Amino acid sequence: MSHSQRYTINTPHIVHEIFDDQEAAIINLKSGNYYSLDPVGTYIWAQLDPSVTIGELVEAVVSRYEGSLGEIVNEVTKLVDHLYAEELIIAAPEAAAETSRRQVQVDPEGNASKLVFRPPVLERYNDMQELLLLDPIHEVAETGWPHRKPEE
Repeated sequence: MSHSQRYTINTPHIVHEIFDDQEAAIINLKSGNYYSLDPVGTYIWAQLDPSVTIGELVEAVVSRYEGSLGEIVNEVTKLVDHLYAEELIIAAPEAAAETSRRQVQVDPEGNASKLVFRPPVLERYNDMQELLLLDPIHEVAETGWPHRKPEE
């Protein structure tokens, strides 16, 4: 993975919510899987933007967390690869990077006390897959919902 690569959330297939900057809940409407991210992963997820390169993302993590540069680079790269493999993010088109220029949250002075870096954790769940993939609008007869269309 190149440090100049940019990624963006795979909308409209992905919906997400961040709770108190501590946990992200992510739903893949295409696969029916849902995910949670720990606080470090949530911070990384919140920084994803078509205008932010992987290198800038690593800089943001280094400015916020105390840890070895090698470990942070390795773990951020692994998480981004995992998010990409799960189709939660996609490579950002160059045009999107030009139109959306956002700065990541970096403290260049290093004044704030840093948090301890822990490898980010993405957990996947599929116990509600059937419900998340259910499309009640298209599985009805012409009489409308809630009458189910007869099985063929």
